[in-house]
Amino acid sequence: MNVFTEIAALIVLFLLRLGVPIAVTAAIVWGLRRLDARWQAEAEAERIERAVAKGLLPPTAVTSPLAMERPCWEHNNCSPETRQHCPACALTDIPCWMARLRSDGKLPARCYGCALFRTRPALRPALAQA
Repeated sequence: MNVFTEIAALIVLFLLRLGVPIAVTAAIVWGLRRLDARWQAEAEAERIERAVAKGLLPPTAVTSPLAMERPCWEHNNCSPETRQHCPACALTDIPCWMARLRSDGKLPARCYGCALFRTRPALRPALAQA
């Protein structure tokens, strides 16, 4: 019985020795991928915003089909008090995420998970360089 306990302890310690570093590495990789995806989405949004500002692209070309059905404040159930201070309500001729990007200088964290931002049409490669 003593040999079985010793072998089980060796196996558990061996798995801990390998498992903990692998789990920590996997968590770091997961976090870095999320950060990279966020940075790429923000860079793409800035390229689109510059193309729209230069007149190379109409705002409707990058507006989500969901946003054409109803405005973002209805999708997000915003209160009237929130709508008074929101740039997306003031700038209705451009997509809501673009209005927030223009006013805040960066996309709010809430935009990355929003269906209106995720379902926007892709930017054509020729305009991506604008």
